[in-house]
Amino acid sequence: MMKTVMAAFRQFLSAIGRDAMLAACLAMPLPMAALLRWGVPALEGALLPTLGTAHVLAPYYGLIDLFLSMMIPLMFCFAGVMVILEELDDGTARYLMVTPLGRRGYLVSRLVILTALSAVYDVALLAGFSLSGMALWLNVLCALVNALVSVSVAMLVVGLARNKVEGMALIKLSGFFLLGYLGAYFLQTPLAYVAGVLPGYWLGRMVLEQNGVWALPAAVVACVWIGLFYRRFDRKISS
Repeated sequence: MMKTVMAAFRQFLSAIGRDAMLAACLAMPLPMAALLRWGVPALEGALLPTLGTAHVLAPYYGLIDLFLSMMIPLMFCFAGVMVILEELDDGTARYLMVTPLGRRGYLVSRLVILTALSAVYDVALLAGFSLSGMALWLNVLCALVNALVSVSVAMLVVGLARNKVEGMALIKLSGFFLLGYLGAYFLQTPLAYVAGVLPGYWLGRMVLEQNGVWALPAAVVACVWIGLFYRRFDRKISS
């Protein structure tokens, strides 16, 4: 069974590779991470003499790391979802699900493996390009929760989009998940708890307080979002 799944995954990667935009989504996190790692401190150095303050951007380095940690799985999600929508549209997905690959194998080859790879990529890039010097354990927790968020986004887009154009629009709207980080950094309690419906809020608290306990509510909220979108996603895949 695993050989069949891996063969299907290789075919999936080939489909991504044939589309320059989707292939760029898998490659873009590396230059993005490098740009943030060296560009933001350079901008900070340029602003300090002008503004005459001790710090401008440095207090928000952790926030920038969080945004990068979220963008990596979202880019992978975008690439994968576009292929899934195309396969649903042309009937390839339904054909594959009646082969020995099966429905479960199809979902593993199209969603699970790509999500796992995005988490590994996330950890590796943050380990090498973190602005805040994020500890490895924080890095791993952020990557795992953000991978769950990308699954919920994939389910939302596949469940609601009728074609690739609608899918692209929904992916852009999914950026509202990033607002949770802003709530953690800029809102005061109890108002800040309104942002607690987003996993990013709890990850922001985790990074600010250096306390891994906040990863638990972050993961729970991410799973709730998956649960909200799963039924429609399942109906779309099975129809």
